[in-house]
Amino acid sequence: MKIEFQSPEALYLLLLALPLLLLSLGALWQGRRLMKQYATRNLWQILTPEYSGRKHLWRDLILLLGMGLLVVALARPRIASSINSSEEDRLGIETMICVDVSNSMLSRDLSPSRIDFARQSVSKLLERRPNDKSGLIVFAAKAYVQLPITTDLKTAQQYVADIHPRMLSAQGTAIAEAIRLAKQSFSERRDIGKAIVILTDGESHDSDAVEAAQEAADLGIRIYVMGIGSTDGGPIPMGSSYLKDEEGETVITRLNSEMCRSVASAGSGAFIHASSLEEAQEALSAELDKLPKAALEQVQGSGYIEKYELWVWVALMLLLAEQLISRRKNRFLSKHNIFGNER
Repeated sequence: MKIEFQSPEALYLLLLALPLLLLSLGALWQGRRLMKQYATRNLWQILTPEYSGRKHLWRDLILLLGMGLLVVALARPRIASSINSSEEDRLGIETMICVDVSNSMLSRDLSPSRIDFARQSVSKLLERRPNDKSGLIVFAAKAYVQLPITTDLKTAQQYVADIHPRMLSAQGTAIAEAIRLAKQSFSERRDIGKAIVILTDGESHDSDAVEAAQEAADLGIRIYVMGIGSTDGGPIPMGSSYLKDEEGETVITRLNSEMCRSVASAGSGAFIHASSLEEAQEALSAELDKLPKAALEQVQGSGYIEKYELWVWVALMLLLAEQLISRRKNRFLSKHNIFGNER
């Protein structure tokens, strides 16, 4: 079973565990040292018969373990899930779909929102092209393969439904990384058309997106960019308000059509302004139909299932246990030496 993390940068928080543990041990040692300065061990047992230093340490260890598991959950662990295969042949192309999930995609200058429009567009694209092999990549400041390329469109639709900016915490528009990740997802066949479809508003893009598109075009991979948003733009919803800049002004996000055109041109593809869902789908499908089709054998692929809930539940049980462990001695536990020599 292969476990991956969708937000691995969160795991750096685990580096705090060792210094916190050392602080706990240091505090326990310092406390015992001070106690020895004022009285013997037997006298302290008479003065504070219910005190248990070992329980203090156990509580700290359980607290650290619980917090560590919450950090693991924050990193969003996921496991590969198998997709059943069959021996059916079909004529189609290979397509990797890259969806921008940065916060600017929450803007509602397209109805009902940019991200909803993008989800609907991907879903419609899969419906219109049932013979193609398709995969899914999501990107913001980083790019991740959400679904490796497959002919199992039913599974693909399930992953499309989960697309949302909350998937990735770090903000940005890593189009170049998404293109390079998509390049690695195609087969080595030369008799079949290969396309990368990017759905983005083009804001806050990385500087080497055009270069990455040119690299893909050199390999015979066409890049099609669907511009999501309007040039008039709109605010970015954040809870009950809108995203503000450093001066407290509402941020207006606009479609960067110039950048989108540049990437599409470098990728020997086409730019499509998504002002209407049906018109955008017609234009994109017409472009993809120009690519050479070949027989595709449905093969076994894999997707990912997030498993952060288990880590959260175990962490919560540990944190509850930490609260239930008294810092005082328990006569029953002391009698059976559950915590060892409690002093």
